[in-house]
Amino acid sequence: MHGTCRRARLQRSPRSARTRAALVVLPVALFGCSSMKDAEKAANDHCAREGKVAVIVERETAEHGGGFYDTATVTAVCVDPTQVVHTTDTFGVLALAEPGVKGALVLQVTSGSIADQAGIWRKDVIFEYRGMAIDTAAALRTAVLATPAGEKVTLKLHRDQREVRKIVQF
Repeated sequence: MHGTCRRARLQRSPRSARTRAALVVLPVALFGCSSMKDAEKAANDHCAREGKVAVIVERETAEHGGGFYDTATVTAVCVDPTQVVHTTDTFGVLALAEPGVKGALVLQVTSGSIADQAGIWRKDVIFEYRGMAIDTAAALRTAVLATPAGEKVTLKLHRDQREVRKIVQF
């Protein structure tokens, strides 16, 4: 029955549920789809039934039958569209404005972006930028927009229950 998208059962780890309120949003994984387009559509449809939008966080393709056909797998997070904040294309972070999380929870980092080059990862929570507290995803967007090209910025984030300091070059 290749080509039919099937939903994988995902469970969050007790540690991640404890450390980040935003990860209470359970990702949805769809596998066995005949194409990446089908997998992404299935994720979008699944989230739309909940009145949310799908943020694709991982994509994977696998070859089967000696190259006879490929299957696609996506992992997405269903989120309220009013809580998704895009910084800028240059900085390249899609963040979640999650109530109860102090900072900006990184949902997605654009490959090749400033954030990617600085080593910012999905699930990081950015809580300080240029010495200023970042309480919300919108505050991160505002701070990024106010940063001139060529400037080096220090930011702090939480990753796996540790505080990490990053230098970002604009």
